[in-house]
Amino acid sequence: FAYPGAEQVLFERLDLTLDTNWRTALTGRNGRGKTTLLRLLHGDLQPEVGTVERSRPSAYFPHRVDDPRQPVRQVVKDAIGPFRHWEAEMEALLNAGDEVSLGRYGDLHDRYQEAGGYAIDAGLETELTALGIEQHHWRRPFEGLSSGEQTRCLLASLFTSAQHFPLIDEPTNHLDRDGRRMLAEYLRAKPGFLLISHDRAFLDACCDHVVALNADTVEVQRTSFSAWRRAYHQRLGRQRAKNAELKRDIAGFTQTAGDRRAGALKREAEKGAHVDKGFIGHRAKKQMKKAIIAEKRALGAAAERRETLIDVEKERRLRVDRGHDAPAFLAVANDLALWRGETCLFAHLSFSIPRGERVALIGPNGAGKTSLLDQIERAPYRHAGTLSRPGHVSIARALQQPAWTTGRLRPRLQDVGLDESRFRQVLDALGVRGSVLDGALEDLSPGQQKKIELARAFVAGANLLLLDEPLNFLDIDAREQIEDALLADEPTVVFVEHDAAFVERVATQVIDLSAAAASTD
Repeated sequence: FAYPGAEQVLFERLDLTLDTNWRTALTGRNGRGKTTLLRLLHGDLQPEVGTVERSRPSAYFPHRVDDPRQPVRQVVKDAIGPFRHWEAEMEALLNAGDEVSLGRYGDLHDRYQEAGGYAIDAGLETELTALGIEQHHWRRPFEGLSSGEQTRCLLASLFTSAQHFPLIDEPTNHLDRDGRRMLAEYLRAKPGFLLISHDRAFLDACCDHVVALNADTVEVQRTSFSAWRRAYHQRLGRQRAKNAELKRDIAGFTQTAGDRRAGALKREAEKGAHVDKGFIGHRAKKQMKKAIIAEKRALGAAAERRETLIDVEKERRLRVDRGHDAPAFLAVANDLALWRGETCLFAHLSFSIPRGERVALIGPNGAGKTSLLDQIERAPYRHAGTLSRPGHVSIARALQQPAWTTGRLRPRLQDVGLDESRFRQVLDALGVRGSVLDGALEDLSPGQQKKIELARAFVAGANLLLLDEPLNFLDIDAREQIEDALLADEPTVVFVEHDAAFVERVATQVIDLSAAAASTD
């Protein structure tokens, strides 16, 4: 399969068998075709060559909601199938009462019953409850729910009917840590699904198989995600070591070939410098012949080594620029309370941010994490207590929603005075290459736009970095690169992130706003 007009063929001669009882994580770098594979399996896309065989129909997340003004219960039921439409049609046919209508009613009733129509209402109530959507929400307009609640409602529709195999694409983007934990527990109790997520702790908690779309292979393993990832890194290490050995051999053979050629040319020069009585000419000719044979052998051996080089993706070290002359403490809060409008988000919050610390702000959605980042950046919110930082502290911030999503990148860099060469280096390390500086930003994927947003902060050379959900839409390789860069370069960072593995590895200090929120009563 390839998209029309695309240079890259995403899948070629792909053979893959999936058991619908597996709880399967589908992983791979951005651009490998994970979402495309789900759409091929679901039937939204058709392969150019080959076939997709399905043992049963699939259900897909995310599901588009046609009318978000409808009640939650109706939206979820419509996401499962056309049951409400069938019910209305059967009622109309019964009311008509003529022979033709009753015949059509019988046919439709059989179809409704085979699809599990009589169990749908009870089933969706069970799934909504299991995902924490309480009964008083069921009659509310769907659009009135939070993004996380909407996500959980649509996920409930996947598992209401046992006839469908769930295909799940990035369900965690709008879920906080508690929501992710609840969803992982929910999925772990289900019989089977195929899931794309970049949250490593989440995958470990709910998956028992891994399908990996690698650079040149597709792996299927019965294992936890973290165990597969460890084996993957070990294999990459062996491949890189083998490549280094092969490159040393190639360099040696190439040097040998060059030495042989140089020696033969020297003999030729000696022959011309003497009055040739036959002996010197004969010797030079013989040595030249040997040198050519030896050179061909050496070059042939070098070519053989090149053919056995393993295609390992190039990894460039990501670097985060740090500002100079940062004070010992970049921000200090004492008994801080913060309001948005009439709502007090938290109170009695005290903390300090020493130079070099990496501070994680945690808490449920709505706890005030982004608002606290705003306040550190000196937003004019109503507050009590104090939050102070030295006036000469420079701040760079990566927003949850990228600031640059339209227009061209090069003029934007010029407008804010960022070094284009350094910016390219960061994007290159994150895997964003090509003519991205001159292309339209709106044509880029969400992952590419997010990487541009992060690069904007990483090259600023600020004393303090504020990162608001920096990992959204990023693949696991990019997440690990960012972790490694923050650990190696030791910038001072305050960040909001729901990826538990990232927080555990990166944070040197954790500020839990849920505890401060509880103290506002």
